[in-house]
Amino acid sequence: MNYAIQDTIYIVHNSVPNRIRLLVPLIKYKHTFAELLKQCLLRDANAKGVYHAEPNVITGTLLVKYHPAFHTEAEIIELVRANALKLKEGKIEITQKHKNPKVGRMRPGAFFTRELLVSIAGNVVAGIILALVIAG
Repeated sequence: MNYAIQDTIYIVHNSVPNRIRLLVPLIKYKHTFAELLKQCLLRDANAKGVYHAEPNVITGTLLVKYHPAFHTEAEIIELVRANALKLKEGKIEITQKHKNPKVGRMRPGAFFTRELLVSIAGNVVAGIILALVIAG
């Protein structure tokens, strides 16, 4: 089903219960806006039943999963619309971390290396202690 909700928000898919995909042109090719919209939905006190939000900046869509005890489909659409409007009007502060999503994140290779080193060092230490206990 593909019909207009507001001037800028459209339902792309809503056949699966408690799951809705919305077209939000504001986030198309805009990683910062997409991430901010996602975080707004997941942290908004009014969106307590929203437990998943996944933007797609290539298609300009937002997948939202919600608990039906907290919200109806219409309420979810209104939450997305309201938060998108706040973004559009500049009412949500864009921090340096939002401008560069890599800020504050460790490179995957660095994490793997650090984890690997900790694991190896832990095994070596445990082996030495075990050898001392057996020899002792």
